[in-house]
Amino acid sequence: MTDQWLLNDIKKLLNHRNRVVVLDPSGQCRFVLSILENNGIRVLQTNGAISEHWQQVKEELLLRYEAETGEKDKPIVFYVTRPVEKMSFLFDYCFTHGCLDLSHPQNWLKKKIFSSTGLQVQLDNPLLLTAAKLGINKDLDWWKRIVLNLQELIDLDEELLPFLHDPEGYMSRLDPDIKRLFEEKIHEVLSQQYMAKPVKTLAEEVAKKMLDGLAGNEISDTLLHLYYKWADSSSYRPSLETYIRNHKLNGSTNPLNAHPDHCFEKLDLIALKQIAENIRDRAYVTGRLHKLKSRIFSSRAKLFVPPWWMDIWTIFETGTNNLSTCKDLNAFIEYYTGYFSKVDRAIRNLYSTFLNTEDLIRPLQEHYEDLNHQVLQTWFNFWSDYKSDQQGYIVKVLSSAKGKTAIIVGDGIRYEIADYVATKLQKHLKVDKQIMLAGLPSETEHNMSALYLSEKKSLSLHKDREASLQKATGKDIKFIQLEQLNYGLNAEYLVLTYKDIDSAGEKLQQGAIKLFAEFESVLIDKITLLINMGYNDVYLVTDHGFVLTGLLDEADKIDPDVSGKKEVHERYIRTVEKQTNSEWIGIEEKYDDLNYVYMAKNHRPFKSKGVYGYSHGGFTPQEIIIPKFRFSKQKAATSSLSIRITNKSDLAEVNAELFVIKIEASKEATDLFAAQRKVQIKLYSGNKEFQSSNIMSLVAGTVESIECSLDNNSKVQVVLLDAETKEQLDMVTITKSNLRDLGGL
Repeated sequence: MTDQWLLNDIKKLLNHRNRVVVLDPSGQCRFVLSILENNGIRVLQTNGAISEHWQQVKEELLLRYEAETGEKDKPIVFYVTRPVEKMSFLFDYCFTHGCLDLSHPQNWLKKKIFSSTGLQVQLDNPLLLTAAKLGINKDLDWWKRIVLNLQELIDLDEELLPFLHDPEGYMSRLDPDIKRLFEEKIHEVLSQQYMAKPVKTLAEEVAKKMLDGLAGNEISDTLLHLYYKWADSSSYRPSLETYIRNHKLNGSTNPLNAHPDHCFEKLDLIALKQIAENIRDRAYVTGRLHKLKSRIFSSRAKLFVPPWWMDIWTIFETGTNNLSTCKDLNAFIEYYTGYFSKVDRAIRNLYSTFLNTEDLIRPLQEHYEDLNHQVLQTWFNFWSDYKSDQQGYIVKVLSSAKGKTAIIVGDGIRYEIADYVATKLQKHLKVDKQIMLAGLPSETEHNMSALYLSEKKSLSLHKDREASLQKATGKDIKFIQLEQLNYGLNAEYLVLTYKDIDSAGEKLQQGAIKLFAEFESVLIDKITLLINMGYNDVYLVTDHGFVLTGLLDEADKIDPDVSGKKEVHERYIRTVEKQTNSEWIGIEEKYDDLNYVYMAKNHRPFKSKGVYGYSHGGFTPQEIIIPKFRFSKQKAATSSLSIRITNKSDLAEVNAELFVIKIEASKEATDLFAAQRKVQIKLYSGNKEFQSSNIMSLVAGTVESIECSLDNNSKVQVVLLDAETKEQLDMVTITKSNLRDLGGL
């Protein structure tokens, strides 16, 4: 309001005769200059450093001459820094034109506050002048809070963070008396007596006090609020991270005594190491985790809570108590998909983070294996009831499909991966989560053949499996790699192969674990894209899952002690002769000249060629309880404006590089929400986007024409998208004619 009060007074005087003198003999109100200049008002000012009378007279004469010649018809404010009795050529302006006397600025300000609020000001004069400077761009409510002492002049909640982010830059912008007041407030936060010190030092002391307070859980509300605000700010957070990196923790700091929302990974690792060292002491681990529970589940400063804490909580708190309720195979499957698959995910995440930190991961792995051993003992009890339902699944789906249908066929997607993908997508898609039981042995050639073929046989070549599927369904199916999917593709029935997970596992073994987040993101993005492209149903299936063997010693591997000819793989053995081993499960299945397949009642691998980090083929729930998920579009809560491409017949074949796409919005909107829609045109050649239009906003009944180029492509797919949801609204394929463009002749 300070700026508004000043401008109102000055503009009122300028309206009289276009000239105003602002008297400020003490120079305390120089902030007036920036207010005037920011509002485009010309200011001519005296030099307060001139002391000789004749020089002052000369200066005023020149200022008056400048105003009456070059600035004759323009409004001018003279800012004078000498008493009225010492003025000469500008003296008469004070009385013949207009004068704002700020010789006693506090009196002027008190009158303004009283006339605007009806409140008497109790602030002393120096503080009131500081308030005037701080009151620029503040509203009347701010002044009321200041006058009533409901708010401090310096609001540390607002000002402390930008100061700590850039101490020297922040202070350089402050008026000297505001800077002094601000420094005094900071010293109060530090519980120190005021003393002049470099602003960088002051900032470092505040940051240190805040960080020490977090480490010892002795932090003021002001600094805790600052920390939360700092951590939540994407623009200011880099400076916080720098302070954290440079901060030295006390060597005796106890992670259990720290504030739950602290920012020190070192303390988290100390706490985790203590848990790992006492992994066999269940009471100790449970006690530690429950003391850390408020940190693990904190809703504040999430950036500084390592995500692996939630995985630690999962592997220790999920437990196996519900195993006792598994009286049949179906009950066990419900237990695994509802509970233990989350433990599988947690240990995989922990491998990703700590695989190279053996003193941490080995105890965690041992705890997981104890749990997994109990799960497997129950699982193997249901061996006799196990029956795969994988055979011919894709054939059945496509044979009965009505409308656009897409099937993503993954290679090595275990249930927990698909479940994570579904959890992310169920916020905006309808998800039907079913399971499939994979065929044995669970390896790619065998199980992919089962998915693609109705009859029980194995085809080693993927193209042969695709040809068989095409023949069995009698439908025109488009086969592509998942990574090649784009809006320019047009197919009623689509089968997309995603081999990255299994391929990376076989090539990189344990090194592939760090890539899983990327694989999951690809699935989420592509399923969303398929729904946006208009597919009614998108299925996610796979040939098999996998087992992570983790840290593995030679003694942990299983001796493939069999008689006769054999073929040993990591997770299964093929033999000619029938074997007798109570620790193995066997099925009769011919493969070349081999007759039987044996799998161990264990998740460990057989001694064979390979590095054993990432394997499949055996009889474990991780490998053969696999996803059979279906994604579809949720019914829209509101309708949307219908927009389509109207000149498709003209675009079917064009004879020039440039062409025009016409789009039209329906003439009638069904409701208020369908009155307008933002759309965009994208052009594809092959599998690549090469051109896109600006985003256009259409209202009901409007038509837009967009000029595009073939860009030397012979065939182009034009896709009309909703700019916000990315839903595909329409498309057309354009072919360039071989006829010459005769220019209309």
